[in-house]
Amino acid sequence: MTFLRSDTHTNFVLLVSDDLTLHHDTLYHLGMGVAGKAEVIEAYRSALENGFHVEKPPRTTWRGTPLHELWLKDPDGTLIEIYALLTDEELAQMPADQEPVFLV
Repeated sequence: MTFLRSDTHTNFVLLVSDDLTLHHDTLYHLGMGVAGKAEVIEAYRSALENGFHVEKPPRTTWRGTPLHELWLKDPDGTLIEIYALLTDEELAQMPADQEPVFLV
C-alpha cells in the first residue's frame, strides 16, 4: 500500500510478507520516500542524534531500483527505509561494478 503526499514530497509504503495478512509480525518494512539525497542524509543525522538504530547507513544503490537509501529499525524490529529516487544526472554517475556508494 502506498500513501503519497505531493505537497511535502513524501511517499509512505507498507509491505507485508507474501500472501499474509498485515499484522505486527508480518510487516516486512515501512518505506518513506523523500525529495532527494540531502533529505536521506538529513534523516540519518537526525536518527543518530535521537538514538535510533541504524540498520544500514545512507548509500546509493544501483541494482533493482536505483535509490539513495537509509535503513533504520524500530524497537519492535520493523525495518524503516528512507529513500529518494535518483535524478537523471545521478543515474549517469553509476559505477561500472554497480556496487553501493556510501553517502557519509
